[in-house]
Amino acid sequence: MRKRLAALLAIVGIAAGGCNDTFESSLPEVTVRFTCSLAQAPYYRLTTPGQFLKVTENPNHLPVGYGGIIIGQSIYSDGNDYVAFDAACPVEARRDVSVEVQDDGLGTAICPTCHTKYNLSLSGAPVEGEGTEYLKHYSVSVSGTTLIVTN
Repeated sequence: MRKRLAALLAIVGIAAGGCNDTFESSLPEVTVRFTCSLAQAPYYRLTTPGQFLKVTENPNHLPVGYGGIIIGQSIYSDGNDYVAFDAACPVEARRDVSVEVQDDGLGTAICPTCHTKYNLSLSGAPVEGEGTEYLKHYSVSVSGTTLIVTN
């Protein structure tokens, strides 16, 4: 009985150790802290699900993210569930190559260089083209009408 229990615990330990949820993006780490008012233009449009906006600099004209950030809400959002991604294309992994948000109301972004299409409403998943890595995700919180993006 003890041998079976020891074997079972060993298997569970190996299985648990093999379940590593950490993912390392092909993009380098940069500090991200961006805030905006959802009551002011152009950010007020983000309160509607399916709307996304690419931002390349903060109000002090300093760059944000590695290739800019994309903020918005999935088309599946209940109207208060914001997401943010780095705009740099993981395939290109260069600061000067960033995806372009399409104004389709669905959350589509396309890399102008490799032509990978990303679905922003599905966690930044690549859905067409050579890309296999999701867009890099950032944390979003809302306090009143202030939206805060951090990593």
